[in-house]
Amino acid sequence: MLGQGCGKRVLARGPCAEVTRCTCGHIHLALGPVTIRVEEEVLRAIGLTMAEALQNLDEPERRHAEESDSESAPSLLGGWKQ
Repeated sequence: MLGQGCGKRVLARGPCAEVTRCTCGHIHLALGPVTIRVEEEVLRAIGLTMAEALQNLDEPERRHAEESDSESAPSLLGGWKQ
């Protein structure tokens, strides 16, 4: 019916981001002016990836250089790359 949107509940809010859950089940990850709608499993995977990135920020740059050298070869298995 027109005019009846989903109700949202705030799961987390910070200075740069907000995460809400819609009554229809969608998770909305708002980063500044951009909102990404994801499933719960995807949000959990994003959280793990972000936690790993934060942990790696504290490691010496030498180790990151070594890892990027070993990852520079093209992957024959495919997968997601940026």
